[in-house]
Amino acid sequence: MPPLPPRSHLYVPADQPRFLRGATRSDADALILDLEDAVAPGHKDEARAAAVAFALARRTGGPELWVRINTGPRGLDDARALLATGRIDGLWIPKAAAGADLDALTAAVSAAAASTAAVSAAVSGAAPAVAPGAVPAVALGLLVESAAGLLTLGATAPHPAVRRVQLGEVDLRADLRMPPDPGDHLLDWARGLTVTHAVAHRLDSAVAPVCVHTGDHAAFRASSLHLRALGFQGRACIHPDQVTIANEVFGTDPAELADAHALLDLFEHHQRRGSGAFRDGHGAMVDAATVRRARDLTGRTTA
Repeated sequence: MPPLPPRSHLYVPADQPRFLRGATRSDADALILDLEDAVAPGHKDEARAAAVAFALARRTGGPELWVRINTGPRGLDDARALLATGRIDGLWIPKAAAGADLDALTAAVSAAAASTAAVSAAVSGAAPAVAPGAVPAVALGLLVESAAGLLTLGATAPHPAVRRVQLGEVDLRADLRMPPDPGDHLLDWARGLTVTHAVAHRLDSAVAPVCVHTGDHAAFRASSLHLRALGFQGRACIHPDQVTIANEVFGTDPAELADAHALLDLFEHHQRRGSGAFRDGHGAMVDAATVRRARDLTGRTTA
C-alpha cells in the first residue's frame, strides 16, 4: 500500500526561533519553513540561514520537511542553499506559473540530484544512481496563487520533480479582484480545477488552502470537511491548533476503513460468481467504478 499523503502541513516562519522550536513538538505530518510572506524583507537572509540550520539539525523519523522559498533570484539562491543540505524533502514554489523562474528552479533541483548521485558514486565506486529523466529525490510543490498559475497548471504539473500542488487563496482572491467570501464557496471552481490537475498528472497530493481565522476552530473544521469532499487530501495550517483538526478530518476513520473492506469483500464475492454489478444493502448500485474509493482507502487493487 503506498504511503498516505500528509494530513497537515504546518507553516513556520523561519526567522522566528520560538516557532521553530515549537515546530519540533508539533503533530503535523509535514512542516513548511516559510522564507517568503511570513518573513519581513529585512530578515530574509536570517530566515534562510535559520532554515538551513534547522534542516541540518533535523532528526530522522519526524515530519516531512519542506521550505517555501522566495520568488525570483532570491528564491533560486534559497533553493540552492537548502538543496545543499541534503536534508529537505521538498520546496514549495510561491506564485508558481509556467515561465523562466520555474524552469530555473527545476533545473537547480535536477542539478542537485545529479551532484548528490555523483558524490555517492565516488564514495561507493558505483555508477551514478540518478539516470536522465529520473524523478529527483527533492520534490517541488506548486503554490498556485494567481490566475496565470491556475491556467498554466497543465504545463507545470507534469514536470517530473513536481509532486504536490497547493492553492494559495489569499493571493488568488487579490489577483482575481474578488471580495471577501463569508460563505467560503466562491473559489470552489478553482479548488476543483486544482484537484483535477493533481489527479490527472498523478501528483502525490492536493493540499487545501490555509484559513487565516486561527481562533475559529469550528469554522476550520467545517471548511476542512468541505475541502475534503472536494478531493483535497490534506490541509495547510498556520497554527498548531489547526493541525489537530486537520489530522482528524483528513485522516482515515477506522469505521470508514472497515466499511471499505466490507464493500470490497462483497464486490469480489459477486465478481467470483460472475456478476459485475449488484445492489448493496441500501439499494445503491455497486460496480467497478463505485468501489474505486474503497480501493484507494484500503490499498487493495485486485480481487
